[in-house]
Amino acid sequence: MARAVASAALGTPASGEAPVTAFRPRRRHGFAAAAVAAGVVVAVGLGGYAYASGQLVSVASAFDDVFGGGTATTNVTNKVGRPVNAVATSGGITVSADAIMGDARNYVVVYSIGRTDGKPLGTVGTDENGTLTLNGHPLSADFCQSVDGATGQGGSAYFYDADPSDNAIQLVTQLTADTNVIGATVNMHLSAINGLDDSTQSETPVATGSWDLKFKLNYEADSVSLKPTGSLTVAGTDASVQSVSVSPVAVSVDYTVDGTEEAPKTSGRWSPKYLDLGDITVTMRDGTTITVPSGACSSHEEDGKTVVEMGAFLDRTIDPSQVASVSFGGVTATA
Repeated sequence: MARAVASAALGTPASGEAPVTAFRPRRRHGFAAAAVAAGVVVAVGLGGYAYASGQLVSVASAFDDVFGGGTATTNVTNKVGRPVNAVATSGGITVSADAIMGDARNYVVVYSIGRTDGKPLGTVGTDENGTLTLNGHPLSADFCQSVDGATGQGGSAYFYDADPSDNAIQLVTQLTADTNVIGATVNMHLSAINGLDDSTQSETPVATGSWDLKFKLNYEADSVSLKPTGSLTVAGTDASVQSVSVSPVAVSVDYTVDGTEEAPKTSGRWSPKYLDLGDITVTMRDGTTITVPSGACSSHEEDGKTVVEMGAFLDRTIDPSQVASVSFGGVTATA
C-alpha cells in the first residue's frame, strides 16, 4: 500500500488570536521557521519507510495496529495514545482521533474521516509522487489544531489510507510546540476537505461541515539524548548546541546563536536566518541513514543572543535506542 507524501503549511497564532489553518499538499520543502509568539512553518513531507523493531514500515504503518462532549480521555498502550470517544459528526461525515505518538514537544495525531452511511468518500488512489488522491485529485483540509499551554507550534500534515477495505481515510498531523505538550488538551476544528486541481488551481469540496474534537495528549515519550561535538555556524554567525535528542518520530535540537537579527522592513516580522540548520542526518547503528530538512522552531532573544528550540520530523519511524549519531552544520551528536 502506497503512503502519501504531501507536505503542508501550518500555523497556530498567539493566544487570543483566532487560529485558522489551511493544509495544502505540495512538494517537499527544505526550510521551516516559527517564532515563539506565532508559530509558522513550511513543512517536511512524510512518507518512505522506517526502521522499527527490525522491520521496514512507513510512519503511518506504525499506527495501523492501534486504529480501532467534553475532553475525551486518552489511554496509553505500548507508548501510543488512543483517545476514547473523540468523535464528531457533521453533514453525514464522522471524524475521529485515533492515535498519538511523540516526545515532549513533537507530537503526531492520526484522525480517521468517513461517511456515516458506509459509502466511500470517493475513489482512493495515489499520484506519481505517492500522494493520496480522491477521484484523481490530491486533498487539502481547512482546520486548526491548538494545544493548551503552547503559544506557538508548526509542522505538517498528510492524508493516507490505513485500510483500503473500509470507507475511511486518515489525516495525520505532525506538530512541534514551544512547550512540553504531554498531558495537555488538544482542540481540533475541521471545516472542509477539498480536492485540488493543479491545472486550474481550483478546489472542489469533498466534505464541508464543522467537526470539533477535544482530547488529552496522553502518550509515553520515548527519546534518547545525544552528546554534541563540533562547531556550529548559523547564517555566518557562531552558535552553540545545548542539547540533541531523538524520538521515534522527530529530532530535537536546542541551540544558541551569538547574535540577534532585525525583522525585515518589508514584512515587519522576524528574520528566519537563525532558524535554519540545513539538512539533519540521523545514522542508525546498522548504518542506515535518514536525512531531513530543519524543522519548526521557536526562538527568543536573551543577552544579545538568539535562543532556539527546533523540532524536525523524520520521514519514517525509528527505534531511538538504535541511533548512533545525528549530524548537522558541522556538529555530530553521538549516543
